[in-house]
Amino acid sequence: MGRSESKAKKALLKLLKNTFSDLVQCEEVDVKESYRLPDKKVKVHIGDYPFQINLYPDGKALHLYPEQTLKSSDENSEPKRYILFDPESYYSRISGFYRIEEGEKITLGGDDIEQQDFLNISNETPQRKLSISNDDGSLIFKSHVPNPKSCIAPLLKDKKVNLVVNWRQKKLQRLRDIFGGPIQCLPEPEALSLIREVNGILEDEAYRPKDKSGQPGGIIALPAKLQVFIVGDLHTKYDNLLTILSQNHFLEGLEDGSACLLILGDAIHCEEPGHYDEMQTSLLMMDLIFKLKVRFPNQVFYLRGNHDSFSEDISKGGIPQGILWENELKKSRGKSYLNEMNRCYQLLPYVAFSDRFIACHAAAPTSSVSKDALVNIKDNPKLIQQVINNRLRKPNRPAGYSKRDIKRFRKCLNVSEKTPVIVGHTPMSMDETLWERVGEIDDHFVAYAANNDWVGVMAQIQDRLYPLRYPVEPVAAIINSLPN
Repeated sequence: MGRSESKAKKALLKLLKNTFSDLVQCEEVDVKESYRLPDKKVKVHIGDYPFQINLYPDGKALHLYPEQTLKSSDENSEPKRYILFDPESYYSRISGFYRIEEGEKITLGGDDIEQQDFLNISNETPQRKLSISNDDGSLIFKSHVPNPKSCIAPLLKDKKVNLVVNWRQKKLQRLRDIFGGPIQCLPEPEALSLIREVNGILEDEAYRPKDKSGQPGGIIALPAKLQVFIVGDLHTKYDNLLTILSQNHFLEGLEDGSACLLILGDAIHCEEPGHYDEMQTSLLMMDLIFKLKVRFPNQVFYLRGNHDSFSEDISKGGIPQGILWENELKKSRGKSYLNEMNRCYQLLPYVAFSDRFIACHAAAPTSSVSKDALVNIKDNPKLIQQVINNRLRKPNRPAGYSKRDIKRFRKCLNVSEKTPVIVGHTPMSMDETLWERVGEIDDHFVAYAANNDWVGVMAQIQDRLYPLRYPVEPVAAIINSLPN
């Protein structure tokens, strides 16, 4: 350890001693000194260091880290927010966490099912055990039980201070290896070979019953044992996809076969004003998804969206994106590639489900439907249009879907009446990425992954699906800067 680093850590310990001057020292955790929280508020100033909380009486350990990005030109510009998680599960499986923004507070307790799933807090813990507030980057702890005995300790060892960032950086090298080098569009011969391999996989895709003609049917019936994470419309935002893959245990879940990625269609066609006619990012986006499909054929699934087409009806701001996409493929990669992409669109499934969720691109069917009809969806163009192009019913949209249609959707797939239904297609605003209880329908979510600042994912944690959000980062540029 360098002299300046040692001096800084001693100064921090002195600061902690002064802050907790009236507290009783308790069990040592990672450093020489830790502190027992009293039954009154305590405000802690510990800068960029993470720390551990031990909840009494079972000694449950939680970690609280300043949320850092992978790369920042100005560390002072980093937002003053923290992530709270269970270190036993956070690094070993897809798991939940809490983000404590400035001005926000979380109260820990044993009767909160979400906290049981996210933090593995015992249901024997008091209902209101401990609250943590973020006051302009400083943390305020408040015990809500007499004689609390919970402890706090800074994690000062180097391997702990940068553990989360280092853990994510290792994923970037694995992503570079999976994509075979820098994040960039493939040359024509390699792209053609790749899409042909993808189409070969789609012709006999895992967990997908055949229709009556022996072709791949319209649904993916995933086993509940696969821990699914669901991403909405990406609309060329490849950094958003890469951000998700560099977070949580998502990539590791794909690699060890315990998890699967489900994309709800519409990965192409930029939604940024002034860029509606730009098609190169669509090429790159599909190259990345195809690479993932080939690398993880039984773990990566893509549902068809309304933009997954060359139709002249696909347009944005008067720009005929469907036609421009067709012309770009023909120009950049030739007629053979164009034909293979069209074949890919015909092979894509429309609905995915398990005992834990139902998902499609746009909407629950508004007409009477059965599981068999969804398998044979290619025989019913009207049903296709409903699941890829419809929207929630509103006064100016009487043909939209409603709570009753969601209920019928669950019933036809023989799942619980509380099974989450996740769709994309219709963001509720352009400043968010996930919406819950949409249309005042319980367990109904909209996912949109093309936001510039945040990207959301619906992730299965324990037996339930939860919305998780991550700050978007320039992951492609960071991957491309890595040595070969």
